Amino acid sequence: MSRWLAWRPGAYLRASGGLFGWLMLRAAAQAAMVVLLARLLGVDGYGLFVTAQAVSGFFSPIAGLGLALLLLRDGACAPAELPRHLGMALALWWPAVLVCALAATALLAWSLPSRVPLTALAAFALADVGTTSFVELAARVEQARHRVGAFGAILTGLMLARLIGLLLYAAAGQASAVGCLWVYAMASALYALALARRMVAQHAPVWPKKRQWAMARESLPFTIGALSFRLQAEFNKPLLARASYGQAGNFSVAQRVIDLASLPLQALQEALWPRLYAGRHSARQLWLVCAVLCAAALLGGGVLVLLAPWVARLLGAGFEDTAHLVMLLALLPALQLVRNLLNAVVAQQRRQSVLTAIYLMSGVAGILFNLWLVPAAGLQGAAAASYLVEAVLLALLVAVILLRSKWHLWGKAT
Repeated sequence: MSRWLAWRPGAYLRASGGLFGWLMLRAAAQAAMVVLLARLLGVDGYGLFVTAQAVSGFFSPIAGLGLALLLLRDGACAPAELPRHLGMALALWWPAVLVCALAATALLAWSLPSRVPLTALAAFALADVGTTSFVELAARVEQARHRVGAFGAILTGLMLARLIGLLLYAAAGQASAVGCLWVYAMASALYALALARRMVAQHAPVWPKKRQWAMARESLPFTIGALSFRLQAEFNKPLLARASYGQAGNFSVAQRVIDLASLPLQALQEALWPRLYAGRHSARQLWLVCAVLCAAALLGGGVLVLLAPWVARLLGAGFEDTAHLVMLLALLPALQLVRNLLNAVVAQQRRQSVLTAIYLMSGVAGILFNLWLVPAAGLQGAAAASYLVEAVLLALLVAVILLRSKWHLWGKAT
């Protein structure tokens, strides 16, 4: 008994446990924001808001250029080079943000079924695209230094800033979807400014004399991968909004519930990546961790099915379809976990061109599946498209890993 009482978790569990605390706070803020906006705007107003988020969200991975994950991968191996890499990443990032924000504004103006002032769309697009990509850069630098607590705090701070802004706006009286877009943009921009001051003070990024776009080319697989995953999650929103903003709102809430339930898995994965890239643990240890994570993902899916009926009761009228959608999507986190683990194996091998091809194919598949299934089957079609894209990704990643193993064994034999 004394041995059990004296037990202390290892560094991996301590790191993931601390990150889980921050992610729980972030999820609580996100859940509060979903409930606030759903009750404040109703199902149609909430649907407009999340559709705008989805459309601008397509451009955040492009603006980030995949540089955040490149900083994580290389910074975990060579921490002394981080200030130089960070300076180059920032120099490449800000022009991309301006171009992407302009493109996002144009796409928002064209794709939203209802008319929204262009100034509101432009402010929202610039703040959302710029802040989201910048916050990921700042957070991944901390993660590369194995400071997963700071990583979680930075991500959580953005969600809290947005929630506080929207709460103050709601308390002021008459609220509208357009007003929420403005407040969301202003809160995001203020948080990004505060985070920029902290980054300069703590990490002293070395600004380059000349931009080296080779870094962006090296991070291209991460860019395409992030864009592929974003398209998989969000491309259905504008299509659903064409039928009604209510459908887009219901599907968005279901996704947020899935995200909330996946937090323990996310914390464990994010604490695992820097260790995997740094090569600190044996293959046996890593496979054991992966097996535990997969079992936890399946267990979490079962819990989601049991708790799904309570979602509609919490949000009120107009969200009756959300409970059914949560049940349909309950096993998606388990597939995403396996995909992330296989993706990490290929990324560690630095097979950038292979990853780029996989992400391109899965991104195209996601667009085609949604264009086919959402108009034909609505919400159920959007759920089916999510599973089909994951199946395509898993098949491609498994095929690539098996082919490499086969060629490796054949090379040894000859």
